[in-house]
Amino acid sequence: MIEQRPSHPALQNGYRLEVATLAREAGVGRNAIYTNHRSIIDALKLAAARPHPKAAESLEEKVVELRAVIREMQANERRLLTQNAALLQRALSAEADAQRYRRQNARLVATRNEAARPTPIGAGAQNTR
Repeated sequence: MIEQRPSHPALQNGYRLEVATLAREAGVGRNAIYTNHRSIIDALKLAAARPHPKAAESLEEKVVELRAVIREMQANERRLLTQNAALLQRALSAEADAQRYRRQNARLVATRNEAARPTPIGAGAQNTR
């Protein structure tokens, strides 16, 4: 039990190294351990007093892993900021192009309307054949 996770369902979410935990995992009463297994109690107290090496390693591994995740997220943030700036520049350029095309369209419509207006023919014009 010291090196592995307990199998008892009540201990799955966390536990402390105590006689009651050992008894529950073993499926026996605490009194049986106190009466017949004094050496196990001493070993349990010793194990509970020292830091668990796997916990320390896993904590250090977790810190290293989280730092790697932070570096990856920072690189991703820089990439996204660069993409955002490029997209903003494209949007501003597209808006300027759209404004230029609207002005050009207005001039072309005015020219077309001018050309489509009927031209009056003067009464004094002579017919030459």
